[in-house]
Amino acid sequence: MKKLTTAFALTGLLSLAAAGTAAAENLSGWATRDWNNFHSSFMGDVTRNPNGSVTGHFTIITFNDGEETVYCRYLRFREIRIVNNSWQFEGWGVCLSASSGGYYPVHNRFTLIDYGVPGAGADYVDINYYGPVGPSVPGGFIQTGELTAIP
Repeated sequence: MKKLTTAFALTGLLSLAAAGTAAAENLSGWATRDWNNFHSSFMGDVTRNPNGSVTGHFTIITFNDGEETVYCRYLRFREIRIVNNSWQFEGWGVCLSASSGGYYPVHNRFTLIDYGVPGAGADYVDINYYGPVGPSVPGGFIQTGELTAIP
């Protein structure tokens, strides 16, 4: 009887350990989005971990007509809503442009959707900023690139 009890206890512990190692959801890729005189490139790799945190990195480069190029890098995130291939999250980072005189903090809301079909016109992006300054990518389908979500 002692061996059977030990076997059940060991099976229970292994089951709990396996449940704690669930696969993390991930969204990664790169794309460009042009709209009128707005031109943006972006790339990143973000993961929703089993504990609910969102980690990774994201970069936005904007080069709008008549404006200087702005480079932004994000390393801190918070989930708003992630369901299958539709990702909405906030990101905090820093931007750099020649006229800014250096780096400045930014806070953005990201909406990225992988519609599952590779190529231009298939995936969706909308990136907006909170506060007085920051990069934005007007909502719409990407022109080039590919976003890949792994639910």
